[in-house]
Amino acid sequence: MSMTIDAELDAAIAEAYASAPQDVIVLHTLEINHPAFTQPARVCRWPVTDSEPTVFRCRLEDDAPYNAGEVVEFVGLPFEITLPEKSGENPGSFTLRLDNIGDMLDAELEAAAMYGSKITAIYREYIKGTESADGPRTVWDDITITDPKMEGQSIVATGAILDWMFKPFGKLYLPSEYPALVRGR
Repeated sequence: MSMTIDAELDAAIAEAYASAPQDVIVLHTLEINHPAFTQPARVCRWPVTDSEPTVFRCRLEDDAPYNAGEVVEFVGLPFEITLPEKSGENPGSFTLRLDNIGDMLDAELEAAAMYGSKITAIYREYIKGTESADGPRTVWDDITITDPKMEGQSIVATGAILDWMFKPFGKLYLPSEYPALVRGR
C-alpha cells in the first residue's frame, strides 16, 4: 500500500514542478540554533556573486522559537542539503553543506563544541518578493544537526529530520501509577 502512495505522491510532485510558473523563485533558508549562540545563524540559499553576500529580510512565522512574527535577516550563501531516501529503515538522515562561510560561524561553532548540547535547525521556504510580507510557505522544524566539520571554507554536517528514530514511543508506565501491570508474588 505504501508503494502506491509513494508512487502517487511522486507523480503529483513531478506534475507540480512541471506546471510551476517560471518567474517564481523559491528561497530556501536555514536557521541554525544552539543554546551557546547569542542569536540564531540564519542563511538563505543564494549564490555569492560579489564580495558582500546578499541579505534577505524575511518574516518568521508567529510561533517561531526566536523572533516570532518578526522580519529578520538571512545571509545569502550557497548550501546544499542531500535529503534522506524514502525508506522505513532510514532514520531520516541527511547531509548539509554550507559553502563560502569563511570565519562567519567560527565563534558560534566553537562555543557550541565547548558547551555541548545539540544543534538544531529550522528549514523555511519563502517566495521571493513576498518573503517580508507573507512569511514562510513551508516550515520544517525539529531538525537535529550532528557532527559539524570545517572543510576549507565550508561546513559539512549530518543530521536527522524530525529525529523520529530517537524519540521515545508511548509513555513511561510506573508501578505506582499502574499497579495492575505489576505482577505480585
